[in-house]
Amino acid sequence: MSARHDLPAAPPALHAGNGRAALNGRYLGAIEDLSTAVWGRGGRRRLQRKGWLYFGAFSERTMVGYAVADAGLIATAFVYVYDRQTDTLVEEAITRPMGFAADFAPDWRQPWHLSAGGRQWSVQRSGDGWHVSFQGRRLQLALTIHDGSEGLTAVCASPGRPFHHTYKVAGLHADISGSVDGETLQTEAGASVDFSLGYPPRETQWNWLSVDGRCASGEHIAINGVAHFLNGFENALWCDGKVTPLSQMVFDYDPAQLMQPWRIRSLDGQVDIVFTPEARRGEHRHVGLLASRFTQPCGRFEGTVQTAQGLQSVQGFGVVEEHWARW
Repeated sequence: MSARHDLPAAPPALHAGNGRAALNGRYLGAIEDLSTAVWGRGGRRRLQRKGWLYFGAFSERTMVGYAVADAGLIATAFVYVYDRQTDTLVEEAITRPMGFAADFAPDWRQPWHLSAGGRQWSVQRSGDGWHVSFQGRRLQLALTIHDGSEGLTAVCASPGRPFHHTYKVAGLHADISGSVDGETLQTEAGASVDFSLGYPPRETQWNWLSVDGRCASGEHIAINGVAHFLNGFENALWCDGKVTPLSQMVFDYDPAQLMQPWRIRSLDGQVDIVFTPEARRGEHRHVGLLASRFTQPCGRFEGTVQTAQGLQSVQGFGVVEEHWARW
């Protein structure tokens, strides 16, 4: 098992001087200065730079997905709540041209707000966590996510563009409250946070995994994994809040049958799990020169992980994703 202390501390800024980005690699903790001003010329802010925040909260009965994104020319947001007991998924989503101002500087420590048609997404950094809320017709949601885990930063080259960067933190605790179709929602859950900011390729694709669960020994386990993107630098395992890097990950599934089980494993042998989808949300967009195909099944998983206690069985809940975009 790789040691956490193999990870160097995150650099102080995305910009390393002379128009260069921070060195490719993965780091412990977050980059303090996320300014992209040096790369703002030539229309890059609207045409190339993307930033987004995703929050996942997973419990035995309830699973929540929540995202707000600044894709330059458009802004998007979605939220969904899946009730495993009733097998019901309720969701809301919007797309707004130029939804964020030209001087908007994406940062996981700063507020994000997006609204339209009486629906409102709002993210606030609150103390040592986040307060995340949504107000809509069928769904009212409040997530309080407590930040108590180590974070992982990844920086990677992006062909023909300055760089791409992400900050991941998982194995967190969340309080969920609100209502769905008039029924009160109140529970606790495991949680994860995904902040990304950079200049991904004009055509981008990935498979992604975010899961939260328990080992047979009782340790709190979370996994973030990706294939076909960021050179796998964001792949990591959290055990009771401590992060360990993982190798490249393989997603074995049938793209024509996304609701059949997926097998996901890391090539270093630290993770080998089977994900069984139970519900999914998806979006297919085509707005001018922009297009995307996005599917995010949510469900349960079981398998094995390697921790300091040895190879252990693990089970829990979370999401997988298939994504393609021309942006």
